[in-house]
Amino acid sequence: MAFVKFILIAAVVSMVLRLSKEEDPGVTTKPMAMETKVHISKPSITASLNHQVLYQGEEVTLQCTVPEKLSDLEYAWDKDSAPIKTSQSTYIINAATVSDSGKYSCMAKRGTTTSEISDPQVLTVKKPPQPKVILSVGWSRVFTDEKVTLICEVLDTSTSWKYTWLRNSLKISDDADIKTTGNSLSILSAKQGHHGDYTCEIELQDRPLSRALSTKFALSVQEPPQPKVILSVGWSRVFTDEKVTLICEVLDTSTSWKYTWLRNSLKISDDADIKTTGNSLSILSAKQGHHGNYTCEIELQDRPLSRALSTTFALSVQEPPQPKVILSVGWSRVFTHEKVTLICEVLDTSTSWKYTWLRNSLKISDDANIKTTGNSLSILSAKQGHHGDYTCEIELQDRPLSRALSTKFALSVQDPPQPKVILSVGWSRVFTDEKVTLICKVLDTSTSWKYTWLRNSLKISDDADIKTTGNSLSILSAKQGHHGNYTCEIELQDRPLSRALSTTFALSVQDPPQPKVILSVGWSRVFTDEKVTLICKVLDTSTSWKYTWLRNSLKISDDADIKTTGNSLSILSAKQGHHGNYTCEIELQDRPLSRALSTTFALSVQDPPQPKVILSVGWSRVFTDEKVTLICEVLDTSTSWKYTWLRNSLKISDDADIKTTGNSLSILSAKQGHHGDYTCEIELQDRPLSRALSTKFALSVQDRPPASLTLETSWSDIMSVDTLTLKCEIKDGTLEWNYTWYKDGLFEQTILEETYSVKATEETFKSEYKCRGNRTERPLYSSFSEGFKANNIVLKRKVLLAISGCVVCSIILLIIGCIVLRCTRKPEKQEMVKEDFFFSMTDSKTQTSSPLQEYLTENGPPLDKEERDESTAIINEAAPIIEDQIKEEGLPSKEAGHFTSFKVEKSPLKEKKELQSLKECDESTALLIEAVPAADDQINEVTPSKETACFTSFKADISPSPESNGLSSYKEC
Repeated sequence: MAFVKFILIAAVVSMVLRLSKEEDPGVTTKPMAMETKVHISKPSITASLNHQVLYQGEEVTLQCTVPEKLSDLEYAWDKDSAPIKTSQSTYIINAATVSDSGKYSCMAKRGTTTSEISDPQVLTVKKPPQPKVILSVGWSRVFTDEKVTLICEVLDTSTSWKYTWLRNSLKISDDADIKTTGNSLSILSAKQGHHGDYTCEIELQDRPLSRALSTKFALSVQEPPQPKVILSVGWSRVFTDEKVTLICEVLDTSTSWKYTWLRNSLKISDDADIKTTGNSLSILSAKQGHHGNYTCEIELQDRPLSRALSTTFALSVQEPPQPKVILSVGWSRVFTHEKVTLICEVLDTSTSWKYTWLRNSLKISDDANIKTTGNSLSILSAKQGHHGDYTCEIELQDRPLSRALSTKFALSVQDPPQPKVILSVGWSRVFTDEKVTLICKVLDTSTSWKYTWLRNSLKISDDADIKTTGNSLSILSAKQGHHGNYTCEIELQDRPLSRALSTTFALSVQDPPQPKVILSVGWSRVFTDEKVTLICKVLDTSTSWKYTWLRNSLKISDDADIKTTGNSLSILSAKQGHHGNYTCEIELQDRPLSRALSTTFALSVQDPPQPKVILSVGWSRVFTDEKVTLICEVLDTSTSWKYTWLRNSLKISDDADIKTTGNSLSILSAKQGHHGDYTCEIELQDRPLSRALSTKFALSVQDRPPASLTLETSWSDIMSVDTLTLKCEIKDGTLEWNYTWYKDGLFEQTILEETYSVKATEETFKSEYKCRGNRTERPLYSSFSEGFKANNIVLKRKVLLAISGCVVCSIILLIIGCIVLRCTRKPEKQEMVKEDFFFSMTDSKTQTSSPLQEYLTENGPPLDKEERDESTAIINEAAPIIEDQIKEEGLPSKEAGHFTSFKVEKSPLKEKKELQSLKECDESTALLIEAVPAADDQINEVTPSKETACFTSFKADISPSPESNGLSSYKEC
């Protein structure tokens, strides 16, 4: 009876453990011979789309879900009815292309059970639209001050685009002349600096990968062409009644111009004498009123801002000039044998004149004493017969209407003494405001002469600056008008024909030379602490000058920063107080009235511009591995600056993560060491004193949220399951994450849950697993977790199983040894057992299989090696309890002369056909293990009664045969 109880209890325990494994969804077991059919509803596809249309390079995740929460589901995906190689519930397209467009559907399956095909999810991927720059207002070739508006045209108007304008590949910022609004760029007043190739870049507001650059739009900006007035017919200096035609010449003939003529800045209208046709103006009959400065203004027909004024064309219209006979050589009152040369002076020397000489209204012909050449008449040797009134008549060679007669020139011929002009006070080359005295010296002092002074053959009268006394002429304050050839004419008081003209005295009167301040060392626009040297340059180097320096009309004295030497002024270390207009004054050492002031030299002194560090790409608070670009912005763009970058006041050098180009610094992959205060220092290339440091820009670099990978499967489960559950935790509870799993460094999948199940196979035991979190907002991902390998878990599991197996085997061998020892001490006696027993001990020897073996054979497949080992362990653990029940009920009674049949108590486990959870199974197993010591003690007290011939021994086969599923039948002794 005890034997039968043992068999039944072992069968119940094995069945309970088997049922508990099937109910645990986290445990993977081998499929039963009969597969359980489940219903799988029609799945649905959800896409991580924020927009109806994807652009190339963007990411999208398709999720296939079924309403039921079923495990071990596999998924089949197809695109446009073509299968996709993935069995996951999630399909990720990391960088979409146009070929990824189509209809996506999925189907769930479990074993041979499949669901319906989901409704298709339409995915549209296309290239970002190609923008195009078109002209909205203005022209592609504009002139300065005109207005131009460009439009960045995008055919896809269903999306909100962000527009960036570039000129010659450089970003354009708004200023006084340029305004950008939406997709338009307006140049309010074109400048030549606006000339270039314009492009626009479009970008979706929240989709930085979706951007495109337009083709180039060439915009030409230039000054309107400078027209020029040229003479077509006639002369620039014409006489009355002559004809003149002017042309307004424009080099740019590609445009239709409108011409407007002006004289002395007043518009000219057609009249009887003036006709304008196209770009020409004709004066049919010149009048003195036509005299003036002629200009023409050109203007494009429909572009009023595009106009330009020509240079001035001076047209002189006057009566033919009045010639004048002047004395070139000799005097008007000459002495015999002297030479006299008369000049027919015409103020208009730009024209070729024909001259005719007359004396006393009679034409003069050449002879031995008279020669005419051009406009001069020379009397080689004066005779009394040469006395008379001389006139000249002028006539243009090819302009017969242009002729005039001069006034009369009276020539007196006699024998006068020769006077001479000499210098008494001053210099022959004087400067304005100086004093000069000339003496008319006559060798014949026996006669009282009347002196007449002439300058350039014109009589000089006394005025505020000139005083004549006797034979002296004093210029009290020289002016440039006093410059010329001075002569004195003597005349006898009582002999009107006795006069003579002195030789010429050339007196030069001019303003002191105009000095000029020029730059010798430095720049006209300097920064503080730089050195500047100015030179006071005077073209007249023949004279020793004294130099005085002034700033803003105030005299400059030497100090610690300023040194003056000769004609130079040096500012050793410029300060803002040195800013101003510099002039120099020159003065002759011994002639204090001879001084002159130079033109102004504007010197600009200012502090170097304050640079500013601004963010171009990235964020001021970044995570590791992100990219950041800083710009050192300097408002003064007219100068070439050298840039030096510093972090926490230490110079930054380029390395694998940091690149500096021009005024930009790029951190390609941020690290903790990049955290700090960034500044930039600017310096002019060849001016080391001109440098300035920017304000600080605080850049914060922090680590990404750490990921922790832990094993969720408990140790009790590890002993009985072949699937491990890993958990990925992101140590930042404020954010929501998706989880990406990696196996041996390769991407496995991205899931929403933080747990991940791994099948316990030889491959997975040797693999290393890592995870990290992903988001759609910054931070986009966490750091990687530490690696996890299941190989250590498997080793521990094998060690524990080996130890537990050894302990159980030791207990069983101890029990069997004790029973065998007791049985060997009793005489053998065999009695027949009645047929009403379940089966006799003798029959058990010939029975092919036990009831437990038949039950297991009928109700399930043979157990695998692991299950057989577990069943053997459970039977061994149940042995003490079985022996305890044998002691209470299995001993033969005193009245019986043979074995009493076994009485099997109905076990509480039998009343429950299956355990509801693995927890109940663990509790039952624990109770069996606790009962082992007590059962062992009771077995030692079990002895057969005197009436029994022998007690049946128990034999457990540790090495199970296939037929017994790990249990051997019991043999009688």
